[in-house]
Amino acid sequence: MAAEISLPVYVRVGDAEARWGELTIEAPDGVVDEQVTRRQLAAFLRAAADHLETPDEEVPDAAAHG
Repeated sequence: MAAEISLPVYVRVGDAEARWGELTIEAPDGVVDEQVTRRQLAAFLRAAADHLETPDEEVPDAAAHG
């Protein structure tokens, strides 16, 4: 039986912390493969880096508003 595990991804710099999203990994028979997890996390972080370099939409600065 295949299952999915969802892991929240947070980034913390000093005292500031932000949730960047969620990484969902398939776990066939309830087992999570470490290599698959590493590859998917790396792909998630590469996509985040691409967005930081060339954002396609403005994201409000939460720190400036509260």
